[in-house]
Amino acid sequence: MEVLCIDADKLPPGAEVEEGKTYSVISEFINNFDQKVYIIKGVTNEGRTKYGLPWIGYRATRFVLLSEKSISVKEKKYEPILN
Repeated sequence: MEVLCIDADKLPPGAEVEEGKTYSVISEFINNFDQKVYIIKGVTNEGRTKYGLPWIGYRATRFVLLSEKSISVKEKKYEPILN
């Protein structure tokens, strides 16, 4: 699956994703914090935070799927009918 990074703020040390770049997802899972996480092809996917805690993968909320189709909403203007 192909994704586009839309949020590269406050990444943990060693993280390599960049905003605006397209990546391939190898796998996805739910972490201990009930967050959907992606394992990204070609970048570092694990390390330690500045507090020494291990991190694995990238939160899915940092990405948007490129295969998703956008949904457009059309508004119709209705004039009130007076009796």
